[in-house]
Amino acid sequence: MKFPKKVPYALLRLIAGVGIIAYLFSRMDLHGLMAVLRESLTRWPWLLCGAIICFICLCIGVIRWKIILDGRGLRMSWGRVFSVFFIGQFFNAFMFGSTGGDLARAFYAAQETHHKKTEAVATVLIDRMIGLVLLDFIALVMLIARASFYINHWVTHVPAFLMLGMNLLTAIGLVVLFNIHRFQHWPLFRRITNHPVIGPIIKRTLISIFLYRRKTGVLFKTLLLSLVAHLLIILECYCLGRSFQIHLGLIAYLTVIPMIMAIAALPITPGGLGIREGLAVALFGALGIGITQSLPLSLMLYLIGVVWSLFGGMIFLGYTAGAGRTTYEELQKLRHEASSVDANIRVTRPHP
Repeated sequence: MKFPKKVPYALLRLIAGVGIIAYLFSRMDLHGLMAVLRESLTRWPWLLCGAIICFICLCIGVIRWKIILDGRGLRMSWGRVFSVFFIGQFFNAFMFGSTGGDLARAFYAAQETHHKKTEAVATVLIDRMIGLVLLDFIALVMLIARASFYINHWVTHVPAFLMLGMNLLTAIGLVVLFNIHRFQHWPLFRRITNHPVIGPIIKRTLISIFLYRRKTGVLFKTLLLSLVAHLLIILECYCLGRSFQIHLGLIAYLTVIPMIMAIAALPITPGGLGIREGLAVALFGALGIGITQSLPLSLMLYLIGVVWSLFGGMIFLGYTAGAGRTTYEELQKLRHEASSVDANIRVTRPHP
């Protein structure tokens, strides 16, 4: 079978993430780790609570995307939205190449809504953007509120400056996007939008803004749901931390978790694997928590997400069987969609 061109790059990202985790394990007292893991089994209710909260967060994601779909007039039943959302989670967790979760969600949403591909892509993009922008903002607020913590520990300086840079770029991007008519005729802007790599991304983002910037009700609801989801992730980490004998208050988690999640969302490794763990070890270390506790916490957070993603894999198998195709045929169809999706996105303003 011929591999897509993007697979080698995806494998390099995966190797980088696994390499970081291997390095962290090499620094760890394995006997101490085993003691922490054994103790965590006796605290299984905390683990179960964390897993349940993770599922609730995913369900909030379903509700948020349904609101965005309805806001664009793409009517899908709750059951279909739930199924397609979890299929996207499965692809995000296990398909590191060109067939990502965002593409899978857009592809199946377009099928369910009379093949409105551009509109489906826009809903997925705006869903992702809202969550990430709000996460960056929460991390910035906590960075300012806990400035003394980030100043007094040298290991926190690089993540803090990176977070400031990310928020600055986000702010500039939002100003440009909400005033795009002032820039779209500039030669530099045209060169960027015509670039073969980043051009399609810019075009998709523009479409998303054109579609939703006037829908204040939709934006308010989705922002509120995103805030609830992010706070629940903090609570999930707190529960998992209790199972690994991390005795910190919720404010401590709120101080470091949003920054960890925001930086790990950068497309450096698949799912932030390794990046998230390295940041957890560094920032929790500044809070006085050892690597034998912080590393298992981060890995368990990732593992629970992967387990729930397997649920989406089961739904995907049901989809392919119901369509009368094999899994291989369905993946080939999605890969073909990945290579052609850019051709279906236009810079022109969509009809309201």
